Amino acid sequence: MEALSTFFAMGGYAAYVWPAYGVAAIILIAFTIDSWRRVRMAVANLRRLETANMSVKSRSSAPQPARTGTPANGGSDELAGP
Repeated sequence: MEALSTFFAMGGYAAYVWPAYGVAAIILIAFTIDSWRRVRMAVANLRRLETANMSVKSRSSAPQPARTGTPANGGSDELAGP
C-alpha cells in the first residue's frame, strides 16, 4: 500500500504531474470530440451535395446524340444521324 501512495505522490512532484496529465487528457478528449463533430458535418455536407447533384442530373437527363467515333480511333467527329 505504501508503494501505491509513493507512486501517487510522484516523489513530491504530484502537484505538477497530475494536473499535467489532466490537461493532456482534456485536450485529447476535446480533439476527439471536435474530430467526430467535423466528420459528421462533412458527411452531412457530402450527402447534401450528392442529393443536389442527383437532382441536377435528373433534370438534365435529355438523351444525347450518339457519336460515330472519335478522330483518335479513325472515326469521324460528326454526330450519328437517324
